[in-house]
Amino acid sequence: MATEILINDGGAPARILPFKADGAITGGEVVEFELSGTTGDVRQAAADSVTACGVALTDAADNGIASIITGHGVLLNIYATGAVAYGDLGIVDAAGVLDFTGTAATVAAAGTDVAIALETQASGLGLVKCMWLR
Repeated sequence: MATEILINDGGAPARILPFKADGAITGGEVVEFELSGTTGDVRQAAADSVTACGVALTDAADNGIASIITGHGVLLNIYATGAVAYGDLGIVDAAGVLDFTGTAATVAAAGTDVAIALETQASGLGLVKCMWLR
């Protein structure tokens, strides 16, 4: 991957933790715990995930080890879709990417915001510099 996922932990308590992947995961995707089983595996986060636990540092194959970055205030490059403006709050969209299309008030009210954008993106799908909020 050409772009680093972890930019800087900024002195925040960043952790890179190993979990078993439940399905293929791409570095830069938001992941969540797979709570229907008893294994504690992680998978690509579903839309509006309330169990999002971090961001994949690297790609991981199904049943492989996924290195997951977590920690409040960590600066990361995270996959986001669509137009992104500096300061937007992001929620998890389908495919484990961030969606910044909601207003700050609606995203915050839903309680599902996981990151704040620290740069802009005109459109499409790309890695966006963000601060992880969980």
